[in-house]
Amino acid sequence: MACACGGNRDLEEGINHECKLCNQMFDSPAKLLCHLIEHSFEGMGGTFKCPVCFTVFVQANKLQQHIFAVHGQEDKIYDCSQCPQKFFFQTELQNHTLSQHAQ
Repeated sequence: MACACGGNRDLEEGINHECKLCNQMFDSPAKLLCHLIEHSFEGMGGTFKCPVCFTVFVQANKLQQHIFAVHGQEDKIYDCSQCPQKFFFQTELQNHTLSQHAQ
């Protein structure tokens, strides 16, 4: 799975960010998020649907850009049961749980 994210939200550029679902490493949080979006839509025919407004995109990075531009924190639908964080995608929540709350 090759993420096509250019990512303009690379706040921690150069630091390794690991996908805990497949152990792939990324050099920015934006690239990891794009990868997690791709995990969310595996086997879905190559389209990416916004979980909030259901707009369809053909690239994960375009969905990512849409979410950052159009939807805010209040639109996140997956709540972490162990801390106050919320997420747009279940794969984000799974990765967060494995990286932040695994024992």
